[in-house]
Amino acid sequence: MVGQEFEHITSHQTALLALLNELQSQALIRPLDKAFALFIAQGLGEVLPAQYINLGLLSAYLSVSLGAQHSCIDLHQLDQPFAPVFYFAEQTELLAYLQNCPLVEVVSLPFTIAKLSANKPIVLDGNSLYLQRYWLYEGELASQILQRAKQQKAVDEQGSRALLQQLFSQDIGTDIDWQQVAVCIAARQMISFITGGPGTGKTTTVTKLLALLQGLARQQGKVLSIKLVAPTGKAAARLTESIAAAKQKLPEQLQQDLPEQCQTIHRLLGARPLSPYFKANAVKPLHLDVLVVDEASMVDLPLMSKLFAALPNKAQVILLGDKDQLASVEAGSVLSDICAAGLGADRHTGLNRYSLKMQQQLQQSLGLSEDHVQANHNIASKIQDNLVMLQKSHRFSAQSGIGQLAHTINQGAIQPSIRLLKEAKMADIKWLEPKATFAQAMVEEQLHSLVLNLMPIFRDYFTAIKQGDLTRAFACLARQQVLCAQRSGPWGVMQLNKLVQQELHAQGLLNNSADFYAGRPVILTRNDHNLKLFNGDIGIVMADPNNPTLTKVWFNMADGKLCGFLPNRIPPHDTLYAMTIHKSQGSEFEQVHLCLPLINQHSKGRGLSRELLYTGLTRAKQQFTLYAQQQALQICLKQQCVRGSGLAQRLK
Repeated sequence: MVGQEFEHITSHQTALLALLNELQSQALIRPLDKAFALFIAQGLGEVLPAQYINLGLLSAYLSVSLGAQHSCIDLHQLDQPFAPVFYFAEQTELLAYLQNCPLVEVVSLPFTIAKLSANKPIVLDGNSLYLQRYWLYEGELASQILQRAKQQKAVDEQGSRALLQQLFSQDIGTDIDWQQVAVCIAARQMISFITGGPGTGKTTTVTKLLALLQGLARQQGKVLSIKLVAPTGKAAARLTESIAAAKQKLPEQLQQDLPEQCQTIHRLLGARPLSPYFKANAVKPLHLDVLVVDEASMVDLPLMSKLFAALPNKAQVILLGDKDQLASVEAGSVLSDICAAGLGADRHTGLNRYSLKMQQQLQQSLGLSEDHVQANHNIASKIQDNLVMLQKSHRFSAQSGIGQLAHTINQGAIQPSIRLLKEAKMADIKWLEPKATFAQAMVEEQLHSLVLNLMPIFRDYFTAIKQGDLTRAFACLARQQVLCAQRSGPWGVMQLNKLVQQELHAQGLLNNSADFYAGRPVILTRNDHNLKLFNGDIGIVMADPNNPTLTKVWFNMADGKLCGFLPNRIPPHDTLYAMTIHKSQGSEFEQVHLCLPLINQHSKGRGLSRELLYTGLTRAKQQFTLYAQQQALQICLKQQCVRGSGLAQRLK
């Protein structure tokens, strides 16, 4: 489609609307994107039709990209459906147009936020185009990170060394203990990032770090105010449990004043109903000395920016997370961007990835041998001394099938991944390949085969329900979990929940004539802070032992106690025989059955990525079974979740 086709249309508003309607009819844009494009274009006033249409299309593209979790769009990579309808033949023409557009703010360094015009909702920063609000989020977060990265705390080296000897069994010697390195680095930095895969000891590390910080503070007659937060209620509850367990393994004298209770970021900041703003902000900052943010990969750009804005200048910040997991549901990929900047292209596996100054500090604190200290002239970014990647998994070894498969997935290595799954040499991984068909009878037969594989544990589960043993019932749920890449369609959550429920009914294990039948497992989809129930919490329907005529939904609360609620009181929820991979983040199960969607000409694997596959795989502690066509597996390994963002570049 070219510009000449619209010469006969007198109204450029009509021309733009016609284009947007066509894009919407092809499901390439949403009604929201169309409305936003028309709203922005109308702010231009009297301009040439080409200018009006192009800004409208770019605005629609920005809105679509934001819906796909991108913070910005790279003008070098304009993709359809927008590129074919632009009037610009060359990239230089597009940039020249944007630089002179009255609704576009063109920024160049040095640039202060105060110079932004409220009448220019779009920002052009180099070759990246942003909505002004997201440019501000990114710039303010980068500024906060860099400002804190410049600062180091004064650490009593002698006192620190004595405490470290109590926290860790021995000095590093010849082998690098990355947990000990992480504690030493984070203790002296005002901001630090600790990343690592499942089982690498992130929670253990941060517990020892907090014990060190609190121990050093006590030597000065102080007690630090430490807050633990996570992006979801489920993640917060899990960190609460993990910190409490890790704390018990410390020397008794170092357990004092360590926090156990974790809360959501929204609760810490003070969420306002029906508002994107919080009670805590730059004007009214939080009162704390140390903040730990767990599952940081799940925190989106706007929320992370608002969290940092609300921190007092003196606060020490520690971000924990797995950089290879799925990014946040909303816009941005903050932890991934931070790690990309901090690790750089040359990813040293030794201590020589740090500056010489940091290596010397580690040598003093840990008693490193001279062999560990090497000059490093490769300064990747201003935050490379603030990041530690834990490398040893204590959950599964590098020789295990799950460990090896996780590595090949992260590398995007297609043939090695397929070989690992097909050769069946590893007892802990299995691949069952559904036939490439959408014939209803065939699909149901294959799904039924999966459902039958689940029945042994579900029989144990419903036996526990009949005996009124909730503790055992929850333990059964933790033994296995079906994970799906999608909610709907063949091999989706809704289909599998339905089939499992039907099979359980056929085997006489449940009576699903009532909505809240005994044994129905549920997963919450919304928070209720008053009840202390959170999105992702798992509950079980069972009669009240003290009043068998009363049905309740029971949850494991943060304090470890079981608490029952009347069904009409709990937040919105779904049945949980299967869940999406996104919902499983922060959880772990003995066995995982991972289902990828069937691929054909109508379903081409949209949304599949190696991060999705890696996240699902690493929820398994002992056994992983993949249900996927080879084509779906290959699509996962080929596609990496790369989001439009300028944060990594700002931190380099």
